[in-house]
This record gives sequence, structure tokens and C-alpha cells, in this order.
Amino acid sequence: MRVSPFRCVLRPAVLIVATMLLPVAVRLVMLFWIPPPEPQVHDEFGHLLVGDTLAAGRLANPPHPMARHLETLYVLQQPSYASIYPIGQGLALAAGQVLAGHPWVGILLSVGLMSGAITWMLLRCLPAAWAAVGGLIAASAYGLHYDWINSFWGGALCACAGALFFGALCRLRTAPSALMGGVAGAAWSLIWLIRPFESILLFLFGWVCLALLAKRSLRARRRWLAAAVLLLLGQMAGGAVTALHNRQVTGSYTTLPYRLSQQLYGVPQTLLFQAAAPPPPARFAEARQMYEWQRYAKEVSSRELHFRILHVVYVSLKFFAGAWFLAPLAIAFSLSGDRTVLMAIGLMSCAVLAALLYPFFFPHYIAAYACVAVFLVTRGLMALADWKYQGRPVGQFAAALLIVGGIAAGVPVTRSESAVGLDRTTPGAGLRASVEQSLAIQGGRHLVLVRYEPGHSFHDEWVYNAADVDRAAIVWCRSIDPAADAEAVRYFSGRQVWLASVAKDSAKLSLYHSDHAAHAVLAQPRR
Repeated sequence: MRVSPFRCVLRPAVLIVATMLLPVAVRLVMLFWIPPPEPQVHDEFGHLLVGDTLAAGRLANPPHPMARHLETLYVLQQPSYASIYPIGQGLALAAGQVLAGHPWVGILLSVGLMSGAITWMLLRCLPAAWAAVGGLIAASAYGLHYDWINSFWGGALCACAGALFFGALCRLRTAPSALMGGVAGAAWSLIWLIRPFESILLFLFGWVCLALLAKRSLRARRRWLAAAVLLLLGQMAGGAVTALHNRQVTGSYTTLPYRLSQQLYGVPQTLLFQAAAPPPPARFAEARQMYEWQRYAKEVSSRELHFRILHVVYVSLKFFAGAWFLAPLAIAFSLSGDRTVLMAIGLMSCAVLAALLYPFFFPHYIAAYACVAVFLVTRGLMALADWKYQGRPVGQFAAALLIVGGIAAGVPVTRSESAVGLDRTTPGAGLRASVEQSLAIQGGRHLVLVRYEPGHSFHDEWVYNAADVDRAAIVWCRSIDPAADAEAVRYFSGRQVWLASVAKDSAKLSLYHSDHAAHAVLAQPRR
């Protein structure tokens, strides 16, 4: 019997692989115009330190003798030298570094896995053709979005884990399965290792769903028990990894790195319903400025909650729906007769409400629910496609227009600014990367003493280093005073020593001398 080529294309395996490869291929083609990104934001450097540490086979690094010169934002120096972030996103960066020699390759892999996982999840909820549409929407609108594919703080890996979690639960609705219980447990653990707070709601949701499903078919209680055991084992594995990571970084199985950072540096700030973190010791000026900025943001968010709600809803809609998919999303919200749609609406609403507890918000905070947003948009497109006017299938044309427009709008990865409020084009952005590239071209080993001039923004931090500081080609140290700087120069002997004077929108790199005289090399911001 002859099989239609169209039916072959709609085979699940073909759809999953196609949606996995598409965003990766598009971004690789764009390398001819847009090179791999350089880290610019504190969070990115923090995740890169996690990835570099994991790639070296460690969970944390021993404290460094020159710790006071290495102190920087979102990095602990005692009792270990480590980032304050969980290890989840670092796993992707470490994979890229080990497999291809560059952590950004891990971001590309995450985007491909996310697109395939969302397609896999949708195949259980929607017809194959519409699942493919949803996968393409995820690949373009989310995967190729600047903030996810051109940054190191990610979003795609957490979205992949969320799709595996919900996809496994969708399959458990059909029949008990030990395999799907294990998939749900492993996926939840990955979400936990990336976004611990957001995983709490999913933990409760998963167990409530499993209990209700098992109650509905008690005759298969042994199979449901097997699914529950594997779900629990997967979740316990995530907890064990976190406890071991805590022990290596903070010295305690129960103290999270970010919690220790709150005690030492006052950041990150606490949730809105909690008392503010107390002011930290004045370790260095930028740490104090970061604390005051986050403290102010927390106070404003608590005082003006209505604006906070509008902001979170606006950013969520802008990223997860955009202009092209707002109408389908609204249509999905009107499908009150579809229980799956109602559950998806409830989940997204709870995710957004939980996000209100943070003083700040970015879409990758709720990336685990990306597949739910894609489902709602795709379900709305399905309903729109069924609409007819005077017997004419105008809804099909409208849906096709929105699909093509929405996917095309997601393809450009050339814009250098963020669409969600983080400005990467401020004066001074990229200067550190320019200096690093110049020194790398020269070859050899370098020590850069960083001195900030009046007016410099604490958002433009330069003192970030590799996991193995002493073996790095370039070491970045905080300039403290002539005597302390001389101590660092003696410790890192055998290196070419530079002084970087960093101002608001420019930097001067000069050969270091005891009197700070120099052969100046000016660095100007990228335009």
C-alpha cells in the first residue's frame, strides 16, 4: 500500500526532529552576520562560572588567596569560590564547553531540545499538523528570541524540561506508565535545578494529577504505584544534587548559595512578602550600589503592586504571545468548554501570580510554562481556522496569516537590544569583551587591574574570572590601592600587567607601572 508523503512528514519522530533542527540551523546560518554572543550581564557571568566549574569536574572551587581582588557581584569567595546560581543552566553551558569548546553551543542545543520537547508534548494534546505548528512557533518566537538564544542565562533548557514534564503528565492521562512517571520526575528535577522557586507549583501539580488519575482507575494500582515511585525517585535525585551542590559551595547541605549571598552581600533581594535583606558590609562600592538598587526596586514593587501586576502581565504577553498571537490567545481563553484549555489557563495564571512575588521579572523566570503558552496559542489558532463567514473558510486564511507572520517575526536574531526591558546597548556595553579579544589576539598571559572611574555604572562589571583563576589566560582583578595592587602583581607574576580605567561610556587600557603611568590604548563603546 502506498503511503502519502504528507503522512510521512506528519510522523511524530519526523516532526520532533524537524522542529529540533530548524532553529539551530537558522542560527548557525546567521553566524555569517551575527557572531556568538559575549556575556554582558551579571547573571550571564554567574552561569558561565557554574558551567566552567562543572566542565572542570567540580561543583565548586577552593577559595583563592587573592579573593579580595576577585570579589564581584553574584559570586561567592568564601567558603568556596563559586557562583550563587543553581547548577541547572550551567549544565547546558558545560555541555557546550566540553562537546564543542564553547559554552554557547550548549545554548544552541537547549533551543533545539526545547523545540523538539514542546512538539512531543503537543502531539499528545493536538493533531499532528497543529503540533508541528506549535513546535515552529516555539522554535521561532522563543528559541530564536534574542534574550534566549543570544544570552547565557538561558530559558530554553527550563522550557525543554517543562515540556517533558507536561508531556509525561499528558501521557499518564491515557494510561499508567512507569516510564512516564520517571520522565516527569527527571524533568521536574531539571526545572528544580534551574528555577527552584517556580518548581514548587509544578511539584504540587504533578502529584495532585497523579493522585486523581490513580483514583480514577484503581484496578491498575500497581502500575500507578510504579509511576509514583519513579516520579518520586526522579525528584529525590534532583534534591540530592542540590544538597551536594550546597555542601560543596556553602559548607551546608541545606544552605543555598543565593541564601549565603543574601547574608554576605544583601543580594539577591528577598521576595516581596519577606523582610528585606539587611545592608551588607561595605566590601566594595559596586556591591553596595547593587544592594541599594535592588532594595529600592523591592520597595517600589511592594508599594505600587497594581503597576507591578500590569508589568508582569505585559511582559508575559509580549514574549509568549507577541502582537501576532494575541488574538489566538484571546480566542483560547474563550474556549470554556475545553477542560485542557481551562487547566492551561489556570497554570499560566498561577505562574504569573507567583512571578509577582519577585521584585524583578523576565520571561525566563517562567520558562517551564512555555509549552503551556504554546498550547494555548495553537489551540486558539485551531479554533480560528474553523471559523467561517457566509460559508467561506476565512478563518483558515486568517490563521495562516498569523502563523506565517508570527514565525517570520521570530526569525530575526540580529537586533542587539532586549525586547523585555534589559538594555544591552547602553554606553559601555561590550567594552570588556573588546579588551578581552584584543588581549587574546596578543597571546600570552595577562593580569588586568580594573579601576572604576566616577560615574561608572555597577551594571557594567568587569571583574569576572574562570573557574581555575591561576590557569586562565586573562585574570581580572579589582584595583584596591597601590599596596594591595602590588600584592596581586606579585602573586600573578609572569603575566603582562594592565590597568583598565573604566568610565561610564569608555575605558582606557594601559600598561601597569607602580605610578600607574602607561602607554594608553583607548577602547570605545561599540556602535
